[in-house]
Formats: sequence, structure tokens, C-alpha cells
Amino acid sequence: EIISEAFLTASESRVIGSQRTDDWEHKVASVAARRNFLQVRCADAVYAVGWRLAPGMDPFTGRSQVDLCESPALDVGGGTGWACQWYVDRFTHGGEDAALCNLYLFDDAGPPWAREDNHTEGKWSCWNPSNNKWVPFEGCPPPPVGLYAGIGATRLS
Repeated sequence: EIISEAFLTASESRVIGSQRTDDWEHKVASVAARRNFLQVRCADAVYAVGWRLAPGMDPFTGRSQVDLCESPALDVGGGTGWACQWYVDRFTHGGEDAALCNLYLFDDAGPPWAREDNHTEGKWSCWNPSNNKWVPFEGCPPPPVGLYAGIGATRLS
């Protein structure tokens, strides 16, 4: 039941407008969503390696065009994006202090259809839940301490 509620909350930010088809829940499940949710559910910090969605591309594969207003603010692609969304939802919908949100992304540039952003590509960034933007680091994020999750790509592009 906890996972089902988290699915619905995250879908409000990631499955928008025309993407809310009859099979959207199956599409989410196909990106190892339950495993990803459990990885970030109680983490103090999340370190993700992934690619960013290009504006106007669907949050499932990043390959299909959708209306630009249907692009999620947290623009990480694939199953890694869902895990990041669930983590951030704890601070926006779950009542936890936004100052404690420690989501770090290494933008590995990913597939050819991924978003190209010179500010984040090939670098670590931190998600700012107050303004829904990635803030690039000059170097590396803080080293993991406590309970943390490492998620994302199995190889770097």
C-alpha cells in the first residue's frame, strides 16, 4: 500500500496529460520501479548516475514527444528518474524538511536523445527542491554518510 501511494504521488509530477494512458502503471513497473522506490524510501541521500530528459520528451523512455508542458520538472530519465522523483516527493509532498533533501546526479549525457546541458553534462549536480532546478557542483558531492542510495546507470556513456 505504501508503494501504491508513492506511485500515485510521483505520477502527479511525472505522468502528465496525454501520458496518462490506460497502461501508464505498467510502463512504470517496467522500469524496476518498486525496487527503485525501496532503495530511496528511507535514504538520507541519493547519488544517481543518469541522463536528463530533453524538454518535451516522455518520462518513460525519453524517445517519444509529448507536449512541452507535460515535461516533468525533475528531468532524469528512465527508472532512475522515478527513484529521484520518489526521493524528492518526501520533501515536497511528504512533509520532510526540504533543507534535508540530498539528491545528487552525475549527468552522464546518456543516449543520443537525452537533454544536452553544458552546465550539468559530465558533472555532479544537486537538486534544489525549492526552485526545482539542478545546481552544478564545481567538484564532487559530499561523500556518503549514514543511510544512502546509489542508483542509476550500470555504465557511463
